[in-house]
Amino acid sequence: MFRKKFRYIAPRFGRFRYYNRIRIFGFDRERRIRRTFGEKANIILNSDSRIVLPFTDIDITTFCNLRCRRCAKCIPYFRQRRHFTAEEIRENLEALTTYIDRIYVANIIGGEPFLNPELKEIVRICAENPKIETLELTTNATIVPDDGVIRAIKDGGVTVHISNYPNLDQRYIENKRWLIEKLKECGVPYEYQFHEIWLDFGEIEKHNYSGKELAGMFLRCPMNSCTVFHGRTLYRCGKASYLAQHGMERGADDIISLEEIHSKKEMAAKIKKFFSVKYLPACRYCHLHPKAIAAAEQLEGDSFL
Repeated sequence: MFRKKFRYIAPRFGRFRYYNRIRIFGFDRERRIRRTFGEKANIILNSDSRIVLPFTDIDITTFCNLRCRRCAKCIPYFRQRRHFTAEEIRENLEALTTYIDRIYVANIIGGEPFLNPELKEIVRICAENPKIETLELTTNATIVPDDGVIRAIKDGGVTVHISNYPNLDQRYIENKRWLIEKLKECGVPYEYQFHEIWLDFGEIEKHNYSGKELAGMFLRCPMNSCTVFHGRTLYRCGKASYLAQHGMERGADDIISLEEIHSKKEMAAKIKKFFSVKYLPACRYCHLHPKAIAAAEQLEGDSFL
């Protein structure tokens, strides 16, 4: 009797490893999303034919008005910068969701997303995609967008996540106050993300760690549950995205290029490998034991506008 039950239960525990569905509930707690017991059971026990992403960043620009030392997305170090157009985002998102059944949380991000001149249309495109359950936008709150962008955010049911950096120049803090007033006035939900300290993952420098050290590092890494959708490619983290785009490091199973996917079966196989790696080649470019540093400490030089 027990063996029969185990044969039923075991594959479902195996899917936690492959699809990381249990991590969805961690993102729910962080974002104060409440689900019924039935919804939670459906997430855990739905069939193998369903392919889900618990969380993904949707990169819409590599421009930013800040130059943050140790930026997790490595934005200050990009050699070439660009805004993705609304049409590019539409095509890329449609290509991704052709093979993905559900994205539980999608986060519009940059760089600084308020710098993208087509943000209003991008928000509408993401909000209208039926396979995205929860839509967010993360901003450093140093730029106040126009009313059209705010309306698009409200109409799209987007929650704005404000990165609160208390060490910035006073003019940025004033802009943050104006942005919050505007969000309140329009009834847009927002969340504060308090960042007085960051983890220092290190310069973009390769280290000679052992496989055991890399596996331990990846297990402890706060970024190991995330994905980054940049262009037509899924990456496991912002640094992996930067390294691959600059021809420095790219693994076989920790990147999914939509150009190489031609069926849902191929995507399912890729996703399993994608979430099963013990560590990333990009981990060699991080500190083994990151230390705390002041958040958003600015590098010298002009911002990337």
